Amino acid sequence: MFERGVAVTVVFLLITRAAIAGAQQPGEVSSAEKLKAAFTSLKAHPNNKVVQQRYLKVFPHGYKAFLAMFATGGSLADGYECDYIFALSTLQSRHSTEVGSLLVQLSKDAEYQADAPSCLQHVMTKYGSRYTKLFAGFLHQLSAQERGQLIAFLADVEVATYTEYQSIIQNLKDLKEPKLAKEFQQAQTERSRQSHG
Repeated sequence: MFERGVAVTVVFLLITRAAIAGAQQPGEVSSAEKLKAAFTSLKAHPNNKVVQQRYLKVFPHGYKAFLAMFATGGSLADGYECDYIFALSTLQSRHSTEVGSLLVQLSKDAEYQADAPSCLQHVMTKYGSRYTKLFAGFLHQLSAQERGQLIAFLADVEVATYTEYQSIIQNLKDLKEPKLAKEFQQAQTERSRQSHG
């Protein structure tokens, strides 16, 4: 009996130790380390499609993971966090669908803040103005609440003054998307009212 009790205690201690140690095992590479390595490869080989795909694969795909890496106190918040985000702009011409999907997934939950979220805001706005048809398609896939959150995120007064935001509105009108164009205009008007009120 005593031996079985010791065995159960040892197993319990090992399970507890593993849980305390977290999901990352010794020798396992963290998501931040994978992204850092993929970024270094992308800088060294910017035209290599495999390297580009790897970067898109390891970039955070959820806003909480994005903040865990890039927001203040994040694992990659070292003053160069925007470089990782701006790298997505360099991939847009070859991977417009993948980049757009990633940006929309991140931006639909985003709220304006300085640093990393503002960099995301700039990249998303630039993408929306350049690939408006794809962008509109992604917006239609979102719930009304998610779409509203994303548009409000982009309509921040800082970004709304950029020509890209105006281009999104005009391009949506040209694409016969008056409802989406109106949502962008209303969000811009609301943000402007908030900043002056």
